[in-house]
Amino acid sequence: MELYEEEAEHLGPEFDTTRRACRAAIRTSPALHYLAHYSSGVFDFGVDVLGDPPAPPGALPGGTRREDLKRLGRHLTFQASALDRSLQEVRTGRLIRLVLHTEEGALFCDSVVPTEHVVGLVLDHAGAGPLFGHPAVDEADRAVAGLATRLRAELSLGSLNPGGWEGAGAVAALPARDEAEPHVTVGEEPPASCLSAVRVRDLHVVAHVVDGEVRALVDCLGDVSLAPFFKQVTVEARRRFYQGFLPELGALATRLNRAVAPVVGGLLVRLVLDVEMGAVYYYRQRAGEYLVGVTIDQSRVSSADARMSGLSAELTPSGP
Repeated sequence: MELYEEEAEHLGPEFDTTRRACRAAIRTSPALHYLAHYSSGVFDFGVDVLGDPPAPPGALPGGTRREDLKRLGRHLTFQASALDRSLQEVRTGRLIRLVLHTEEGALFCDSVVPTEHVVGLVLDHAGAGPLFGHPAVDEADRAVAGLATRLRAELSLGSLNPGGWEGAGAVAALPARDEAEPHVTVGEEPPASCLSAVRVRDLHVVAHVVDGEVRALVDCLGDVSLAPFFKQVTVEARRRFYQGFLPELGALATRLNRAVAPVVGGLLVRLVLDVEMGAVYYYRQRAGEYLVGVTIDQSRVSSADARMSGLSAELTPSGP
């Protein structure tokens, strides 16, 4: 399909290499349908293979899918900045990647530097399947992450490994004590599946939230092999933060769903907040009920996501 490009009036030659990198990313990734670049929340340019006709000359702004995507991209960059401030309390670094996965597609907002973002879209209508591990969604996710890394290289900056995709599956296991019992912060009898899902090698926290109430919160943060991750914050401080943050995550998902559903389609079923040291995962179960997972190791972001996907599928109710 022919590549369509749109640019803002302020664009100058300083964006030439960035535009070339975006064109290359969308041409080499068949799963990626749309890419846009933002500076301080301002739309710079977009490239896509949506197949939509261009707006007729003299048309007023708004009313097209591209205009909707431009507004949504601005919204996501502002949301990313607000979330970045909220997550700073646990000293896991800034927010570098935001994934919003609906029943019909996914949006990715990856940070190059704090004031520069790339937003990508995959429209997937393949039907039911695993949330993490879906070929089209994961391919587009990797493409946007790779683009962000290439744009950082233009600034002589190293990779932040968004998504943990670099070397995924080839990371050596930590010297973990697999027999260690998870720590239960909330829930006298947490689901056995949640207890067994937590492990030192990737998924460090698992929680179950229903109607704004944390029903279960288990973790392995106190394992000695994770001690290097707690030089700036204590294990107990991080547990308290997650306990308070979990109900807020449901409200955040609801707000994001309202913004994303009209453009991408379907309910928001998976949300990933990827920081420099790990990620937070939201997996919807049904109305008012969701699972949350956390990894604090960036190299394990993809494997922890896969583990959360399996847990979600196991616990998803059969009803609406």
